[in-house]
Amino acid sequence: MPEQTALRMRDVVFRYLEKGRRSILDHVDLDIAAGTVTVLMGAGGCGKSTLAAVAAGLYPENGGVLQCGTIEWFGRSLTDLDPQQRAGLVGMLFQNPDLQFCMDTLRGEMRFCMENLRLDPRAMDERIRQAAEDLGLAGLLDQPLHTLSGGEKQKAALACLYVMECRCLLLDESLANLDRDAAAALVALLRRMHEAGRTIIAIDHQADPWLDLADEIILLEEGGRPAVRGIRRANLAEHRADFERLGLFYPGPAQRCAPAVEEQGTALTLRGVNIRKGAARLRRFWRKGPASPLLLEQADALFPKGAMTALLGPSGSGKTTALLAVLKQHAYEGRIELDGQDLARLRPRELYRRVGIVFQNPANQFITQNVTEEVCASLRVWDPALPEEDCRARAEQLLAEYGLERYRKYSPYMLSQGQQRCLAVLSVLCGGQDLLLLDEPTYGQDARSVQAIMRQLRDKVEQEGLSVIFITHDRALAAAWANRVYTLRDRKLVSLRPEEVCP
Repeated sequence: MPEQTALRMRDVVFRYLEKGRRSILDHVDLDIAAGTVTVLMGAGGCGKSTLAAVAAGLYPENGGVLQCGTIEWFGRSLTDLDPQQRAGLVGMLFQNPDLQFCMDTLRGEMRFCMENLRLDPRAMDERIRQAAEDLGLAGLLDQPLHTLSGGEKQKAALACLYVMECRCLLLDESLANLDRDAAAALVALLRRMHEAGRTIIAIDHQADPWLDLADEIILLEEGGRPAVRGIRRANLAEHRADFERLGLFYPGPAQRCAPAVEEQGTALTLRGVNIRKGAARLRRFWRKGPASPLLLEQADALFPKGAMTALLGPSGSGKTTALLAVLKQHAYEGRIELDGQDLARLRPRELYRRVGIVFQNPANQFITQNVTEEVCASLRVWDPALPEEDCRARAEQLLAEYGLERYRKYSPYMLSQGQQRCLAVLSVLCGGQDLLLLDEPTYGQDARSVQAIMRQLRDKVEQEGLSVIFITHDRALAAAWANRVYTLRDRKLVSLRPEEVCP
């Protein structure tokens, strides 16, 4: 095979279960030219992440069955490459970066990666220093990885690929957990890496950040097969119907879809709230010692009842920590009121009856091994008298509305991360709480799934008076769906007008 081809896949068929009826990758043929930037887009569950894992050699080595097909990197068969050779050709950044860390700190992780490539130990410190300087991560080198925000972990994982000097970078939703400025900075870095000769293959649900860099955007259909190729900024308008047919985001501003509501009072109030970075500790367990940096300082905010409020802010600024404080899972100073009641006086049972949350990593909150049963479990909690037959019928109806009906017999852990998030939102919406906190509810979702989730939330707000607070890095999502928007800036919660959200 000519050297100018980076990745070549021919007739690849892959499934997770040996006797499974459904092939996740179904006779996939794909060529990616060396030295290019290629973006792969497709609906949730079409096989994007699986395609990346199979191409990188993670599957079937670590699970699943490759029924047939061949995969080559830069003219060499994947089956002929040992792990060290493979790592020199292609490095993968997972959709969930937590899955690829082995050490406690970024410095240790970068050194571990280079040791696996048998690099000269005398050169490692300089490589780490240079990579941290290029990526702006010097301040994160010695922080415990588990204390980093989702966006910081994405950048830390990329730094590991950077020091390994892989010929091709395979990125699975690498921008989804970054704010707009951080995503732009990461794309700028990838541009420099591309100009230095790296091939970049990026999986993403959004084309916008890549339009000025991508040589080609490829739209995938069911089974991971390329449906439309050759899309670029210059001919984007010609392919709008293709994006819409496949349920994908077409670049550009979103239509305003916020709930039609009237002010009904305040669901959540913050008065002079201080929140510090660090391990979650309740106030009674605080010890005197060096103070951790403040994430929120004397912050005041009013979150309206019966409305949708978006919370924006840079990666690592403290958005998720603020939600944990509302659940009394992270220490705070000042006063937080839930519907006028001091949060400090609410017992956990009462608090969780009134407030629900969807975590940034939805797999952390699943309690069953079956998709249908996961929804049923939520329905039973809030309606114990619901007959079993009615419970399952209602669960399957909800799964159909969210596009998850075909996965009703799967384990939640076998779903893609976007599908897991959909299931988590659906399960929490069954709860009947007054206030829902959602941490990046549309991360990893295609356009159809985003519309399903946000419309369901809007209907609950309009029809049942639900109050919603959702964290997002997607400013277009906030502008389209939120009645009120706050951004976490300089340790304060700053209210934004709609025209300021997407200037």
